Amino acid sequence: MAGKKRKSKKNKFPFLFYGIIILIVFWLCVGVFLFFQSKQNLQASIYVYPENPKQGDTVFIKVESAAKQVVGKLGEEKINFYKKTGTNEWISFLGIDADQTPGNFNIFADTSNGEHLTKEINISLAGFSSAPSVAAPSAGQTVITVSESVNNIITKDNPAINKILSNFTAEPYFNNPFSFPLNSIKISGFSFGKFIKFGKGKIQHLGVDLFAKENSNIYAVNDGKVVAVFNLPNYGKTVIIDHGLNIFSMYLHLDEFKVVSGDIVRRGQLVGLSGKTGYAAGPHLHFSMRVDGKRVDPLEFIKQTQQINDSSFTASITGGFLNFFK
Repeated sequence: MAGKKRKSKKNKFPFLFYGIIILIVFWLCVGVFLFFQSKQNLQASIYVYPENPKQGDTVFIKVESAAKQVVGKLGEEKINFYKKTGTNEWISFLGIDADQTPGNFNIFADTSNGEHLTKEINISLAGFSSAPSVAAPSAGQTVITVSESVNNIITKDNPAINKILSNFTAEPYFNNPFSFPLNSIKISGFSFGKFIKFGKGKIQHLGVDLFAKENSNIYAVNDGKVVAVFNLPNYGKTVIIDHGLNIFSMYLHLDEFKVVSGDIVRRGQLVGLSGKTGYAAGPHLHFSMRVDGKRVDPLEFIKQTQQINDSSFTASITGGFLNFFK
């Protein structure tokens, strides 16, 4: 029995030996990959994620270049880039509108050094495009009739908001990723893109309804300038923040304002208290984002911005491995 035990211990050595060899080979391969990747990074490069977005998504774009300027396009539409402080990284967020026609599109990025970069993306239909519509809240729930609600949206609420969103600020107010407007995020009501029946017609819900008890704290999702604080018939007490780079966040149905128009706010700063003002069946926060005028899923947008602090090196490694395993 003792002899068998000694033999068992000896047999364990080859497995440990082979395991060490495999780890050494793996890290050698990683080192070689990183070496060649760093050589490629000496030239201008473009990183795009996701490459297969759907309607309502946000595409994160990062261009690595020592150029003094980068300009971009998706077809004929301009893409706005900003330079990340202290780096050669140029960043942009490409909004894919909720009703964007699906298909293959090329992203172009040209630098002032004469570098021309191209990346193809494939935009697909989102699930909400084919989902059945749902009934709008009744007058008994909201005090506002369906016909009044439609008229308010067309003649009052949307024109007021669109006027604010038409103002373009070229430089971003922010340096860091966006955060969420509530301490806890739970969709409670209509999700992004949902079609809602209003009489014989239907209106698309271009934000998310988040669970928020009355008088819950609502926070700015990033640094920016408050460009609107007003009370609208349907959207109720509303705050709009301009984050620069043609990115806006909107907070609807508030009970109380904690900012005034013109305030410069910081990420996580209190901007209001949740409520049920306007056309609302109960207290909640309707939260929306606009990116270059595109109606995007605000929660997905926030997730995409987490890549701001990723280095180009890390992004290149991730992209390289993802491409390798495709």
